[in-house]
Amino acid sequence: MTLYFDTKIEFLDSDAVSTISSWHPNEPLFAVASYSQERGGSVTIFADTGEPQRDVTYPVHATSQATAMCWHPEKALLATGWEHGDIHVWFAGHREFASVSGPHKAPIVLLEFSEQGGRMVTADAMGLVTGWRCDGQYQFLTMFSHDLREALLLICFRRTVESEVREEMASLAKAAVAGDENALDTLTNWRPRTAARGHSGVRDNHCFYACTQGGVAYYINQGGNCSEVLKGGTHQPCIMQMLWHPKKDAVICLLDDLTIMLYLVESTGILTELDRVKLSGRGTSKHGAIAWAGNSLAIITGDLSVRIWDIERSDNYLLKMDLPSSSVQSVGSSLPSLGNGLTGTSSSNNNGFFNQESSVESNSNNNLPRKMSKYAQLSSNEIFTCLAYSNSNQTLCAATNLGNLYTWKRTVSCFVSAPEDAWQLGSISSLSRQGAIKSCTWGYNELAKPCILVNCLSSVFMLKEQPLLACHTRSLWAVQSSAKCVQLTHCSGRQCAVEVDFAVTALALNELSLVVSNGRSISSYSLQKIEKSLDEFDEILEASGAGSTASVKSSPALNVRLMQTFVAECLNLCLHNQNIFCLSSSDIVIYSVGGVVLHRILGNDIEGKIIGMDLTGCYLSVFTMNGYVKAYDVTRHDPKLLFPSKSGHEIFDDFGEFILVKCNSLGSHLALVIANSSFTPCAAIYCWDFERNNLFEHDLVKLESENSSKSSLAVRLFWDTEEPRLLAVEIKSMVMQAQKPSRQQPTPTHYVESQVLVMFYSEKNECKLNVLETQAMSSGAQLLNLCVPSVVCMQVNAVQEQPLQDFVDLQHCDANTRRQVLNFSLHVAEGQMDLAFRCVRSIQSKVIWTNLAKMCVHTNRLDVAKVCMGHLEQARSVRALRQAMEDDDLELEAKVAVLAIELGMIEEAKELYKRCKRHDLLNKLLQSTGQLDEALQVAEVDDRIHLKHTYYQKAQALRERGDIKGALEYYEKTQNPVQNITQLLLENPMAMQRYIQTTTDPKMLKWWGQYVESSGDMDAALAVYSKAEDWFSQVKILCYLGKISKADAIARQSGDRAACYHLGRHYENVGKFQEAIMFYTRAQTFSNAIRICKENDFQEELWTVASSSRSRDKAIAAAYFEECGNFKYAVELYHRAGMLHKALEMAFESQQPEILEIIATELSAESDAELINRCADFFSSIEQYQKAVQLLAKTKHLERALNICLEKGVPVTEELADMLTPGKGDFEEDTRTGILVQLGELLQQQGDYHSATKKFTQAGDKVRAMKSLLKSGNTDKIIFFATMSRQREIYIMAANYLQALDWQSDGNILKHIISFYGKAQAYDSLANFYAICAQIEIEEYQDYEKALTAMQEASKCLEKLSHAQHAYNNLQRTVADVKTILEMQQALRAGDNLAVIGACRSMLMKPEQPPIRHSHILSMLVRALVYAKQFPEAGRALKELAVKDNSWSASGLVDRALVQRVAKECDLDFELIWNSGRQVTASTTATAATTISMTTTNTTSNSDDEADDEEIREELH
Repeated sequence: MTLYFDTKIEFLDSDAVSTISSWHPNEPLFAVASYSQERGGSVTIFADTGEPQRDVTYPVHATSQATAMCWHPEKALLATGWEHGDIHVWFAGHREFASVSGPHKAPIVLLEFSEQGGRMVTADAMGLVTGWRCDGQYQFLTMFSHDLREALLLICFRRTVESEVREEMASLAKAAVAGDENALDTLTNWRPRTAARGHSGVRDNHCFYACTQGGVAYYINQGGNCSEVLKGGTHQPCIMQMLWHPKKDAVICLLDDLTIMLYLVESTGILTELDRVKLSGRGTSKHGAIAWAGNSLAIITGDLSVRIWDIERSDNYLLKMDLPSSSVQSVGSSLPSLGNGLTGTSSSNNNGFFNQESSVESNSNNNLPRKMSKYAQLSSNEIFTCLAYSNSNQTLCAATNLGNLYTWKRTVSCFVSAPEDAWQLGSISSLSRQGAIKSCTWGYNELAKPCILVNCLSSVFMLKEQPLLACHTRSLWAVQSSAKCVQLTHCSGRQCAVEVDFAVTALALNELSLVVSNGRSISSYSLQKIEKSLDEFDEILEASGAGSTASVKSSPALNVRLMQTFVAECLNLCLHNQNIFCLSSSDIVIYSVGGVVLHRILGNDIEGKIIGMDLTGCYLSVFTMNGYVKAYDVTRHDPKLLFPSKSGHEIFDDFGEFILVKCNSLGSHLALVIANSSFTPCAAIYCWDFERNNLFEHDLVKLESENSSKSSLAVRLFWDTEEPRLLAVEIKSMVMQAQKPSRQQPTPTHYVESQVLVMFYSEKNECKLNVLETQAMSSGAQLLNLCVPSVVCMQVNAVQEQPLQDFVDLQHCDANTRRQVLNFSLHVAEGQMDLAFRCVRSIQSKVIWTNLAKMCVHTNRLDVAKVCMGHLEQARSVRALRQAMEDDDLELEAKVAVLAIELGMIEEAKELYKRCKRHDLLNKLLQSTGQLDEALQVAEVDDRIHLKHTYYQKAQALRERGDIKGALEYYEKTQNPVQNITQLLLENPMAMQRYIQTTTDPKMLKWWGQYVESSGDMDAALAVYSKAEDWFSQVKILCYLGKISKADAIARQSGDRAACYHLGRHYENVGKFQEAIMFYTRAQTFSNAIRICKENDFQEELWTVASSSRSRDKAIAAAYFEECGNFKYAVELYHRAGMLHKALEMAFESQQPEILEIIATELSAESDAELINRCADFFSSIEQYQKAVQLLAKTKHLERALNICLEKGVPVTEELADMLTPGKGDFEEDTRTGILVQLGELLQQQGDYHSATKKFTQAGDKVRAMKSLLKSGNTDKIIFFATMSRQREIYIMAANYLQALDWQSDGNILKHIISFYGKAQAYDSLANFYAICAQIEIEEYQDYEKALTAMQEASKCLEKLSHAQHAYNNLQRTVADVKTILEMQQALRAGDNLAVIGACRSMLMKPEQPPIRHSHILSMLVRALVYAKQFPEAGRALKELAVKDNSWSASGLVDRALVQRVAKECDLDFELIWNSGRQVTASTTATAATTISMTTTNTTSNSDDEADDEEIREELH
């Protein structure tokens, strides 16, 4: 709640009366012109305190008075115009008013400055307009003069409309409060004090309009050129007011006939009419006035009503004249109260206001209530005379001719259905003794708080907006009840009203003293000390109510005594013991209660002057203009600084100014609220531990939902007086609810909500403040103190105590209990369950145990919860919790959900069930709590097993509610809809019949048909059965009615088994057996059909029926055929019935091989062995051995099947071989192996080597498998099998086999031979192979180099054999000879023929030792002799060659040309010689393996292996 404190302005001359007044736009200065009969006219400049400026000589004129005055918009400069045409100017800091010489001789009637003060314009009564330029040295120079020859009514300077970019920049400071342009003003009245006020930087505009009494409007441009933009006339109304539009280049004009004109202003000053509205009101036109109220226009029209015109939205409405209770106040001593005030209504005209041809009829009588107070009746002739609006606090004030001042506050604290609801009439201040109010103007005081300057007929008043003051301690509190009265209340119920001689603007209180101030003086009061403890007043408190300001009759009044009143400048007061801490404009002065100055706390040039202080306990917190903060301990005479002053820029990253600073009761932490570098309040609360330099933070900015946003600011904060960790913060939040634009709601709806956050800091969490609890505050309430166990708030003028949630039933506990419960609350907030439990173990408070149990829901501590429920005496809950804890099928979250349900925490239980995915329990919970729609959603998506039951519960709820239609809809979806619906509608047969006519449910129709049938109406029942397609019931009724043909058609067409059975019985009863057999067969009741066939000897019909009947019926029919001698049918039916023994015996007896074959195909391994053998014997007896073998193989009689194959030579195909192959689990391993070996031998005998190899491999005999594979001659498979087998014997066998192939031309085979011998480590065989390779190279290619390489490899192999030393030695000799031959060949190529000849003869003298051949040496000798031209010797060598080798010429040992040359030189017959070497002999390759004498034997092989090798050799050759 706010009050307006008045200050009457006292002139230097007590007899003077006020004439005109003006308040500086930015500075706390205002000027008032006065006139007295003795001294004449004068101008006085006052400060915001209402006292005249000192050291100023004010101008006085005995015969003249000031007629116009205006302040410079930026500088402290006042210009005044007088009746005799003089202009006097006062500059700040100057003593005298300076005189400005000008051309005016007539009274100055108008005086205005441009937007930034660069130009001043004066106009006198004769129509002379003069423009002045004001330079930096306060010199006024005449720029132009125009004689318009007609008195001017107004001058309106052109304003510079800011661009959209500049508007966007200006709105950045407002972005923190949800984007609303007035949100900052709504949430807090704080204004920056360190930021200097400055202009936006736009260029000054010197253009202006001048309007005359004749209705002419002139436009004077920047250079002073004058042009007429509106022409006047005889009947042309004149312009009384002209206001510049705040957002665009346009002006609003009020004419003297109450017409409002909207003109668009062009750059040249030309006016283009956009809109015209004609108003009409009671009284003369001179009482009309307009003013901008934000973006809307406020209008008065000579009556007691204010109309708001929203130009942008084309809407208009009247402001309400209703006053809330206790809102009317008196100013000074006049008019104490207006009771309940005016309770009128407002009207809104949205149809005709904007029509240019329409007019608004405003009648004040329509706005007055039917039952008017006495004051309102006397004020029936009251009209508004002037109005003014303050953008800073969104307040509109309007003054009347009877001296009353009405103020409306535009608020966004709640949702509004109509725009006029946003305006609330706040107060009516009465100045009626001073007469009519001529003007009212808004200004600012030193603290940037708005003030109203009211100019009455003879006096001037300054009204300051002052919030209601209050102060609270644990046992005593004080509340300001009026401007000069403070109400004291003790916790015992004692009260006292303290009347003060001045309007109280500051207040401080402790147990001993009360101190009040009006800003200029301080009064101290001594309070009576009450010795009784708080507990003795419990009964009084219960009777009076906590926080109530009503006095208790039985309690004596408090004894208050005035101690001292002394002069002191005071902006804020604090009190500690007997010391008064007074904040002045620059420092803090410490007084005693007697007014003696004890100490001063001064600011310095670095820190700046002190602008704020606060005292908690004995710790004083201070912050300065330059953003420094410090704290003092004031327990001693001289305050002790707790820490060196700290700059906010060192504490915060983005800092502009301190708003609130409070130290806790321990002197260790500071609670801080700051503004950022752009001087916008930060939406955060900080707690600074200055001892450890730790900063705790709690961010208030959070997004509430997709359709609403919430921005919050901290406006008040209090530490608890005893608990240093506990902090209470009052938060104001603007909630903006975005909605789709509509005619009824064109803009987003927003409102302000208030709440108190009780917070605490914890050393475990060094970066964040913890929230203990949140309390909502009603509209108009404000936080007053935090005094555990309660949060103290002030509602209007009453103190209310709201207990913390853990102290609901412990408000009057002792200090020890209070401390334990508080520790419990803090531990619970930190999640420390064990510590919290220890704190309250001995406290019997249901609230405490309930809160602890609720905390267990979040911490999953079911053991602690069970104890809590026991303390709450909830036996049923304890049992439910114990059962849940013992249920192993429940998840932990489900068990905790049981606890949540018992505590009424339904939402938490739902979240727990969702978390553990127990949708069945969630569905059950939702059903039990009546949330059936949500339960249906859960059942349809996640719990479909209980979906029909959920439908049933929903239907039951609708049935109990009386919603039959809805219940039917959900009953149709249940598990048993027929029963539920019939129970619902059976009491109302007509409703039942209507429902049956519309339903298509067959079950429902069948029930209804049975119901009708029971009543005897067969035809109606038949119709219902037909609709339900119930064929059995139709046939039953038709048979009853004797309509057999129709029943027969229905049964045949539908094929319904029940209908066919019923009709079959009917035909049997009437003796129509063929028809009965047919319908019994269709009904699949074959026993009845077979019975009729047997009774009537219908064998063909019996065969047909039995063929499609069950096995039991087939057996009965087969027995009947056996009795009748029809063995064919009997065997077939026995076979189909699965009675194979019986069928085989009968087939044997009746010699039916075809049936036996069919039966044999159905036999399996599980069939009877005797039965299988009999069938096999039967097939063998008729020489069908193939079928016998297949039967035995199929039935796993493999040994007998193989014997039959061996004895009878049954060919084994691949398919039969697979059938004869035993599975791993069919026989024992030895038996299985024997069968596989036998099968392999059989396949080998039949020449199927590949299948035999497969069977030998399956038997595990890889050697025999390899032998079989060798017989197949498939080289690729042999190589693959050897590679995969990895056995030495198999490697050797494969290598031996590969040697028999053409390995000389296939390098891959050669590679495998060497690889296999190497893997088998058969180095003797590998050496022999290399020897063969060497022999072949010598014999066929005479390539001794490759032969040498092969011999060297063989030598390496022999080195690995310990028993092959002799063979190794022989091989080395042979290698030496080969090397000699290679040397001879080299010498021959080199031409050393003689050396070759000698070497050859030496070699020939030795006996021939393979693989070296004498023929090769002789051929070399021949070539050497020829080259040496020893032709006779060459001839003899040639003859010897022919003797040694009769194929020398065919093998190409000697060239033909060489032989011809020898024959020619020796005169021999060439042909004879050449043909002697053309005989071809058998290749010696087969015996090459014996050319090297090797005595190696495989000592590791046994006689069996030698025999196998011999066998392999035979096979290879």
